[in-house]
Amino acid sequence: MEDKKVRQLAAVMFTDIVGYTALMQQDETKALKVRKKHRSVFQKQHELHHGKIIQYYGDGTLSVFKSAIEATNCAIAIQKLLQEEDGTDAIPLRIGLHIGDIVFSETEVYGDGVNIASRIESMGISGAILVSGKVKDELKNQPSISTNFLGNFEFKNVSDPIQVFAISNDGIKIPKKSQLKGKQQPGGKTIAVLPFANMSTSQDNEFFCDGITEEIINALAKIKQLKVTSRTSSFFFKNKNIPITQIAKELNVSTILEGSVRIAGQMIRITAQLIQAEDDFHFWSETWDRKLENIFEIQDEISLAIADKLREQFGHFEIQEHLIERQTDNFDAYELSLKAKFHFNKWNADDMQIAIPLYEKALELDPDHTTSLVGLADCYGFMATTGFWPFEEAWGKAEQLTKKALELNPRLTGGLYQLANFSFFISFDYKKALDLTLKALEIQPNYVDARQFLSFLYIIAGKKDAAEKQLEIALGIDPLSPETLFFNAYFHYMIEDFEKSLELLDKCLAQNEKNIPAHSIKCYCMLKLGQYDEALNYYEKKVPEDIVVQADKLGITALAYAFKKDTTNTKKYLDILLQKAAKPEGFREQSFLFLMYAVTGDFDKAFDWIKEALENKASFLFFHFADPMVKPIKNDPRYFQFQHLIFGEDFPNEKKGLKKALLDKTTTAEFTNKLIKHIKEQQPFLDSNLTLRTLASQIEIHPNQLSWLLNESMGKNFSEFINHYRVEKFKALSKDPDKSHITLIGLAYESGFNSKTVFNTYFKKETGLTPKQFLKLQEKK
Repeated sequence: MEDKKVRQLAAVMFTDIVGYTALMQQDETKALKVRKKHRSVFQKQHELHHGKIIQYYGDGTLSVFKSAIEATNCAIAIQKLLQEEDGTDAIPLRIGLHIGDIVFSETEVYGDGVNIASRIESMGISGAILVSGKVKDELKNQPSISTNFLGNFEFKNVSDPIQVFAISNDGIKIPKKSQLKGKQQPGGKTIAVLPFANMSTSQDNEFFCDGITEEIINALAKIKQLKVTSRTSSFFFKNKNIPITQIAKELNVSTILEGSVRIAGQMIRITAQLIQAEDDFHFWSETWDRKLENIFEIQDEISLAIADKLREQFGHFEIQEHLIERQTDNFDAYELSLKAKFHFNKWNADDMQIAIPLYEKALELDPDHTTSLVGLADCYGFMATTGFWPFEEAWGKAEQLTKKALELNPRLTGGLYQLANFSFFISFDYKKALDLTLKALEIQPNYVDARQFLSFLYIIAGKKDAAEKQLEIALGIDPLSPETLFFNAYFHYMIEDFEKSLELLDKCLAQNEKNIPAHSIKCYCMLKLGQYDEALNYYEKKVPEDIVVQADKLGITALAYAFKKDTTNTKKYLDILLQKAAKPEGFREQSFLFLMYAVTGDFDKAFDWIKEALENKASFLFFHFADPMVKPIKNDPRYFQFQHLIFGEDFPNEKKGLKKALLDKTTTAEFTNKLIKHIKEQQPFLDSNLTLRTLASQIEIHPNQLSWLLNESMGKNFSEFINHYRVEKFKALSKDPDKSHITLIGLAYESGFNSKTVFNTYFKKETGLTPKQFLKLQEKK
């Protein structure tokens, strides 16, 4: 007998009890009690909200509703009833909702609606309700239901990305991005600039190619609405034969820029092309032949051209008149600074010793070259914090260089960031360090070093949510960087997720076994996990001898004995710490004394050492003040007094630019009419090389204003707007008997298209048909 099938559109609900399988293994009686309560609540609420239960699984359910609103209200009621007891009887439930086609048969229920609802549910957390964009559309006029947009996500066996929202009503948990299990689809305004290939006969020009790539990255990073992958993650793919689509997925970007550099004598040729990563479509390319002495003008021209193309393709953002300024009139100074940066980026003491004299030579040629001033300051900062140069001497040099650079350019983000570091490590001025970091990010939101540092500044002050938000942004900009990986590990240590921290630290040390702070934090994790002997032996067995910081080794040894309750050795190493802390260079030991007294329960002495550290401006106290090891002391009223003294009470927030209209209503109407009239009368779209800037000059409006007019007022980006008229022109030409001898692609070129792929894509987007299907329909008519 044939299995009867019924197809219908329905709101589908999937639920799942988190951790139910483990609970069954641990306590079967309790697991059955949980399931009974779950089913009782589930059945009652489905009756109230007109839902139909299709299937029970051991730990989950599948049900359908005729209304997305009913399904959502049912989900909210279920979550609140199962979570309200807030104790051992609360049931950790995930819920996912989607509207789609489902097929009922006598034996099963299946279809896209079921598949997608299941995928959405599985990416959530207990206590959350996640819904698709289709469900969200049905909830638009429901003021009692609120949502938060989580992003566009790719699901297995689903061709297009799905918009996912979280229900945000009171009592319903909203997952953080780091908790979501799905693969997020990048937004349109995301780009990674891959290292430009060196096409010169001399391999010695590699530093120049890297320098040009970095300049373009920094230039594009100035555009606030554009997410630009940082240098570290982009350069991870240097000289690696990996498909563009895979690189884009790893970096979570929609667009890739790649190019090449060829230097011959005093001439330079630069080629660049933009690739739409999703389908590996090269939608723009250009070549520049220029004199080498005009390198800054070339870089600015290239950066502006790239920014223009991204805006035309993906939507409105404002672009400055210039993205790269002339750094110096001395080309040799610039070349020396590029060579120095090439070595600085290797992040080790030996290469720093090569970079420092190169920067110094550049400054001899041009004492006001701000790039070299900040670069040299960065070198000294690295040598100071890693212990390869006397701490105060190196930071003193760094401060002097940075202040001079900021006198020449007060908006120099690298200088502001370096000064923030100086304020933190030397001046012991937490608030100033925070203010300077925020100022740097206000100027350049894509500045990943400042993002990492801001996350660090927040977490050491106990501001976990603020720290996590900054860390998420840093991971988005620089997902493959060992520095971002370390800050992520440190964050997880500070929130007491020690297993995760160890996992990340192992990855970090696999990339660089000489990462000094990574070794220290790994020992802290061991101490908190009770692995005292492993921590005691760690420095002897695991840490390269040339990077051992003796103060850290001593402090960790003392703490391990304190945790082991070994009073003899605890006293022995505590006495050594006290001797070392009494010396002028004993600032690290002072911070360990605070930890030791907090761990051993001698709170009076712990607070005495806080006072001592404050008087001596021992910045390493910052690292340990909110450390998980001092948890017992946090209930003492004195702790909160010192917290206020060190970190302040109110934290400044990062300034957010308000979305502003670039034209008033009257001017918008005037330019809309002027634009449409110009398009119809002059047909500028027939020029296949038409750009937004060219069109803006034709109707006498600023490019930023035209971009705003198209995207915010007319609802289309430049490419969509222009290609709409090209499609209409093609349709008109295809009906003209005089054009019947011209091929289909020939008509497309006459309509202003210069690419068969672009023509086919936009034609189907506009009409829902392929060009051939359209022509066949015309023939029938």
